[in-house]
Amino acid sequence: MNFLPWLSDDEDDAFAWVTYAPNTLRNEPKEWELHEGVSVRHWFPKNVIFPLADDWGIELTDSIPNSLNLLFASERLKVFLEEHSGARIEFLPIQLQNQKDRLVPEPYYLLNLLEVVECVDLEKSKFRRSAMDPEFIAWFNHLVLDEARIPPQAKLFRLKEKPNLILVREDLAQTIIDADYNGMMFLYLEEYGREWGGR
Repeated sequence: MNFLPWLSDDEDDAFAWVTYAPNTLRNEPKEWELHEGVSVRHWFPKNVIFPLADDWGIELTDSIPNSLNLLFASERLKVFLEEHSGARIEFLPIQLQNQKDRLVPEPYYLLNLLEVVECVDLEKSKFRRSAMDPEFIAWFNHLVLDEARIPPQAKLFRLKEKPNLILVREDLAQTIIDADYNGMMFLYLEEYGREWGGR
């Protein structure tokens, strides 16, 4: 079974984007845990407001594209993932602020995925390790998975070697596409990493 990276859809200029985190998160000492696959519910602030970027579109999507390596989910997408992903997920309520400084009335959530799987084939993959923490991979030029190490029930998980990269099993990704959820895009592993010089 194929697994596809879950990425922000940057091909539609009409979509609204989040490009920076509010001070309530940037000043939080444990903010990094949002990318690690650990529970953050005990410290995640209430009433966190993410402003939408002025230099992108205004269309609200089910998964708000962003440059923060986070996943945002609409109420509709939240319900879908609760029913179909089979994954442990914390849905942390947040609010969006539009370009007119008004709060968006629709509920949104920061999706904190707790499933983490160690499954990169380090011999076949091409990558650069993080300078700050060599235990982790900063980016891939070419990503190959050792599928024998992926639990058969896994449909949605973080890579242990690069926890801010989320993978979706192909059948779940296709269901998301067929149900017309928007704001995200899924790439086959052969395509992922080309922007950093991969094959």
